[in-house]
Amino acid sequence: MSVLCLGEVWLELNAATAPELTETFRAQTGGWGAGFCRQYAALGGQAALLAQLGADPFGRKLAARLARDGVDCSLLCFTDAFPTPVVFTGADTALPYRTHTAGLALGPEQLETAPFRGASAFCFSSAGLVDSPLRLAHLKALAAARDAGALCCYLPRLAQAAPYWPQREALCQTALQFLDRADVLFLEESDLLLLFGSRELRTALFALFTGHVQLIFFYKKDRILAFTRSVMASAAKKDQSPALVLYRMEKMMLPVSSLPRLKESELNALIG
Repeated sequence: MSVLCLGEVWLELNAATAPELTETFRAQTGGWGAGFCRQYAALGGQAALLAQLGADPFGRKLAARLARDGVDCSLLCFTDAFPTPVVFTGADTALPYRTHTAGLALGPEQLETAPFRGASAFCFSSAGLVDSPLRLAHLKALAAARDAGALCCYLPRLAQAAPYWPQREALCQTALQFLDRADVLFLEESDLLLLFGSRELRTALFALFTGHVQLIFFYKKDRILAFTRSVMASAAKKDQSPALVLYRMEKMMLPVSSLPRLKESELNALIG
């Protein structure tokens, strides 16, 4: 495998109107981990998903869908102790039923280190960092990925994660604690606003380039800005995504140690 994602998979029941007003829902696969892996696999990359589902019909169906979409599901685990999470969405409303469900119950004792040795990158987001065994699993996964030499990539996506957290303040505080554990950050304008109370990137960069962080991709409207500690490049591309950028990074086979020395031409190759 090339990319390993730790996250959740849930059954998403989507409606055209607010969930409480609708009678018909469209069932689809939800969860950041599932979505990222599907997108990466669609590009032709190898993506494996590390997640836990309930050993129920919903869990089995979601796993089968992911496998059909080209996602490596060999690391998925199933439990009889918790159900597969369900989320109702519609009219910009999300009603998540995640408490005491299989995804958040995935604990660090369930993780093996062997899969990380075969991964080029380890990716995670903020939705799964809510106070739960899954947050502790992220800490173990980060340590395993770093020991294996894989790129640790963090996509906070705070605005998208907020509906799945009990308190926005706790989300932002937790995200700040995980920023410097990554080698590569994929940020949006909304992330800066929630983390620092401002969309001003210049000020935020001083706070972001700490710990292990070596490379930052910043998505701003129709532009992508890429930063190392000493180099910046930009591209006016509307069709980019974190999965596509990461796929190009893998094709260029960029080790973590090379990131601070990237030339502008190499950054432009990454962002198209």
